[in-house]
Amino acid sequence: MPKTNSASKPVRSFRISPEGVSQLRAMASVMGRSESDVIEVALDRMYREEIRYNRVLRDGARPEDQYQTDKKIEGENEIHHSDS
Repeated sequence: MPKTNSASKPVRSFRISPEGVSQLRAMASVMGRSESDVIEVALDRMYREEIRYNRVLRDGARPEDQYQTDKKIEGENEIHHSDS
């Protein structure tokens, strides 16, 4: 969790919905922290919860190993999948 505001932290850019931006600003104001700190705290809390329920990849695991595909529809795009 963030302890200090550090100019040495790398800069990241994210696209957030207008609702998310509003929530972020509100949380930053209520918590008395920067928007960056709020995101870092929220991510840390989510990460800890995922670890608690054993849903986060452990060291050495590959992210792609968690994805599974249904062989009978492999290659189909969900957007173009017809229900008929």
